[in-house]
Amino acid sequence: MPKVTIETVANRVGVSAATVSYALSGKRKISQEVTDKILKAVEELDYRPNITARNLASSKTWTVGLYASPTQNIREDYFFNNILAGVLDVLHEKKYQIHLYADYLDENNKDHPDLNLTQPIDGALIMNPRINDVYIQHIIQCKIPYVVIGTPDDRENSFYVDADLTAGYYAAVNYLIKKGHRKIILMNGSAKYTQSEKREAGSAMAYHDNGLNYSNDWILNVQMLEEEGYRVFKQTIEKISDFTAVITFNDTIAVGVLRALKEKNIHVPGKVAVISAGNTMITRIHAPSITSLDMNSYEIGSKAAELLVDVIEKKRIQPSHTIIQTHLVEREST
Repeated sequence: MPKVTIETVANRVGVSAATVSYALSGKRKISQEVTDKILKAVEELDYRPNITARNLASSKTWTVGLYASPTQNIREDYFFNNILAGVLDVLHEKKYQIHLYADYLDENNKDHPDLNLTQPIDGALIMNPRINDVYIQHIIQCKIPYVVIGTPDDRENSFYVDADLTAGYYAAVNYLIKKGHRKIILMNGSAKYTQSEKREAGSAMAYHDNGLNYSNDWILNVQMLEEEGYRVFKQTIEKISDFTAVITFNDTIAVGVLRALKEKNIHVPGKVAVISAGNTMITRIHAPSITSLDMNSYEIGSKAAELLVDVIEKKRIQPSHTIIQTHLVEREST
């Protein structure tokens, strides 16, 4: 079968190869009628543009780097999968490819992170930033456009997309308080991440607005692993008494918490209520099903990808951000 080229598409439609190129790249305005004919011919002929030639012609790589969590987190994090799906769908539509990089920063040995910049990229998505995030610092030094998925330290000078975690955790804690709970354990993420601060702020605000005392002793920082949630909470049951509810920063951690409660024969929700965050598939299939804070993870991913493409193509110049609303989905665990 002969190779399908841009000239093949042009001959099918009866236009020049340049017109096909403009219609596919959007660099010049082509009439909708002609564009529709070109797109139909592309589909019928199964035309696949030569990526190398396109890159050379535009001085672009048409590639985005996604800097994600450590691989041990990715293995268990359905929330990440939903964000990734949103990113991939938008980049596919915009004709960009993606390089996925896990976070291999060794903070104990202070090793320099491998940013893989031997592979050129047009822009970067940086997930769940640390406080004083080294990935963001290096991307800035390399003068690469970037969008943060989460909230960076320098909010005024950054493009970012995040869920409104402060409002979300305020709503979740307030929901539990209205149900009569007064001592609520917060299983939070590592204190080195900016999002952990927002969860604490929302929780404390709910206590304050209800005229209740709030103790930092009720906050536990854990890694994003089910086994860690189980191990830490099993110890917590022995140390902290009289708690009647738990809120976690991730659905996976909630599974570990529920396992520890089951081993201690503590009934959920009769004795202890549990709320997770993410509202992924886990919350629906677990028994009992888990009340969860839905953070619209797919929308976070798609909005971040759309914003990055706009920044790369200089359709956005001034730093801006998008905050995604959250909502609580009530199930059996509360």
